[in-house]
Amino acid sequence: MTDESRPPARTAIDPAALARIAARLPGAGRISSDDLERLPTTGLAHDHLRLRGMLVDGWPVLLRVPRTSFWGLAPGAALARQAEAFRRLAPSGRTPRLLAVFEPEPDLPYGALAVEEVPGTPPSLPRDLSALAQALAAIHGLPTPLPEARPPLDDQTKPVAATLAVIEAQTGHLEAAGLHSESSAMLAEDLAWAQRFAAGAGAKAQPCALVLTDTQPGNFLIGADGSARCVDLEKALYGAITIDLAHATILPAVGWDPACAMGLSAADIAGFYRAYLAAAEPSLAKALRPWLAPMRRLTWLRTVTIFAKMKAAHLSGAWTGHDLAPAFRAHVLAHIDRCHDPVRIAAMRAEWAGGQDPLSTL
Repeated sequence: MTDESRPPARTAIDPAALARIAARLPGAGRISSDDLERLPTTGLAHDHLRLRGMLVDGWPVLLRVPRTSFWGLAPGAALARQAEAFRRLAPSGRTPRLLAVFEPEPDLPYGALAVEEVPGTPPSLPRDLSALAQALAAIHGLPTPLPEARPPLDDQTKPVAATLAVIEAQTGHLEAAGLHSESSAMLAEDLAWAQRFAAGAGAKAQPCALVLTDTQPGNFLIGADGSARCVDLEKALYGAITIDLAHATILPAVGWDPACAMGLSAADIAGFYRAYLAAAEPSLAKALRPWLAPMRRLTWLRTVTIFAKMKAAHLSGAWTGHDLAPAFRAHVLAHIDRCHDPVRIAAMRAEWAGGQDPLSTL
């Protein structure tokens, strides 16, 4: 599907139209726009609206409305893929239940999902890192279907090569992003390493499972019992467990959501990995260990280069962030700049280039 054939990006939700659509939920009765409460925006891809006073099968309802079609798919295919991610992850007990699917239509060009509204608060770091680790262990412990049963979710049988391809495409935006020359030079060194790694040890098989891909801490909520549940699932696929673990604790991801942004010490990071390995099945934990450090480096490079792509789009006017809450938009742009600062890049690279690997004690 070409960019030109996609519906235009929305700048606002029509509450009346969405209320009419939500009234199709089982037992909904009459719903007005006053019954919809828009939640604060903490991401780039979706709007979330609480349906006040409404239960489906006994569960409170949250409407999850895409702003665009992820993965470059047609809106209906993208929505079906996301719905399937919710279905497959639900048995872990660490994600919301899928309650209904609203297909794309003129008043809702990308469709919407009705999902269980998960009660909880954003993680408090580093205190809740262990809860995040246990949630990921439960998700990764789900049975993996045979290859023919994995679609419509992507199946990354060679996760290093797949990640490198993404990184290489994103590095094409470094110049347009206006990075400091020192930053560009360090990223070039890491790209060269990634290419060598992909051609050598990275080509070997590593443990894979159903993974979330986007495990930044702001995508989790902590319940009253202290357990964590992930509420952002549209990037789920079959791939490297180690990418999920890395993304939960690298600086670019940990600072993304202002509700839980915080720097983590080497001891905090090591504690997260220890909690995960203790919760994982012993043979899986053993198989993961050699991959933890190099995949952390690769995941960091993937993230800072996608930030370069975003920054380049912002500078060119291709992405303005006008549909985000002003405070969140300002936070996102400032965070991207921080992650591209030479001092911050050098600090992150010290894990593998300066003998400060937090995983060396595992």
